[in-house]
Amino acid sequence: MQYKGFKPHPFQRGIIDDILNKDDMFYTMTCGRQIGKTLLLINMLLYYGINKPKSTLLWVSPFYSMGVKVLSEIIDAIEDSGIVNEANKSEKIITLINGTRIYFRSAEKPETIRGLSIDYAFIDEAQDVSDDAFNKSILPTLTAKGKKCLIAGTPKIKNWFYTYFQRGGQSNYNSYTAPSSISPFVSAAFLKEQKESLPPAIYNQEFMAEWQSGDGEVFSNIDGVCILDSYVSTNERTYAALDVATKGDYAVLTIMDRNGRVAHIWRERGLDYSTIADKVVYLCTQYKSKLLVEANGVGDPVYEMIRKKYRNTEAFITSNQSKENIIRRLISDIADSALELPSPNLFQPLYKELQMFQYKYLPSGKVQYAAMSGAHDDTVMSLAICNWNRIQNPTSKKLIITSLR
Repeated sequence: MQYKGFKPHPFQRGIIDDILNKDDMFYTMTCGRQIGKTLLLINMLLYYGINKPKSTLLWVSPFYSMGVKVLSEIIDAIEDSGIVNEANKSEKIITLINGTRIYFRSAEKPETIRGLSIDYAFIDEAQDVSDDAFNKSILPTLTAKGKKCLIAGTPKIKNWFYTYFQRGGQSNYNSYTAPSSISPFVSAAFLKEQKESLPPAIYNQEFMAEWQSGDGEVFSNIDGVCILDSYVSTNERTYAALDVATKGDYAVLTIMDRNGRVAHIWRERGLDYSTIADKVVYLCTQYKSKLLVEANGVGDPVYEMIRKKYRNTEAFITSNQSKENIIRRLISDIADSALELPSPNLFQPLYKELQMFQYKYLPSGKVQYAAMSGAHDDTVMSLAICNWNRIQNPTSKKLIITSLR
């Protein structure tokens, strides 16, 4: 039985041949976008489910919503085929008429995996499955000889997925790399467009299926630019940007000179709008700054308060596109050592936020940038807007004095 009319392309065919003809346990695939890795895993799951009676199969997705989606799609595809005995969506188990049971589980709740004895495991989007979930919950289900574990994902952080990929060629381990260029579903024109629009590290990771240095962080060379043990002093015009706090976040003002050296960072939370506005006006007056204020959403009233007191103020509207633009520019300037930022000893929050900033590649082809869950990105956003302000508004050394009304 073929799921969604599956006709394997050469890369998929090669992996299928290895899986069916070898006795090894682990088959690890690092894939670029649109290779069809999930489709391959689903079809192999159905192959073993149908052809290995009374087996126990496990499908693992990193997130609950992903697993539910795969379960629902498989049930819709096979429930009228005559091979299903019972499909229990609430328990997330499909039982076939040959006695095979297929469990669908999420790495978000690894405790639901423990205690199972699995013959064939299928791990999708492995880059987002934690070390603990794999090592403590999934791996112990695969101790018996003759069992197989199929692993697929996109290179990201160097976690257990990277370790198992690196073991390819050793006894019991197989590894495969599939850049998007070998997929019949991806055009050369699309790849060219992505290569021109994405930062190189992200393109190489998402489309070339290449592991990058570091642990998948957006910003490389952080230690190369976070070098200032004291803020720079300047008599020249400076550039400033205010990221206004939402509930629980920080208001952050970053000030830098025309050479990309940070002159000051102010960061506070729990202040009312009037206090924030007064502090920002005071600092920008001291540093003779051209100021951008993030003015959409919660920032609007603060922007209006500041604009009435400080003439050299403009609004910065954050949209998906404008955020992408400023973050990409910041990525490039940090990679090229074009900025000088505070060291961790001088201002640790910026260093930590740069390390914990991440991206998500969307099905639309767009990249979404944000702090990882539970972390802040206020300082990164303030820095990115400030750097954009500097790039978009170059000046000579002549001062432009801004007066208070």
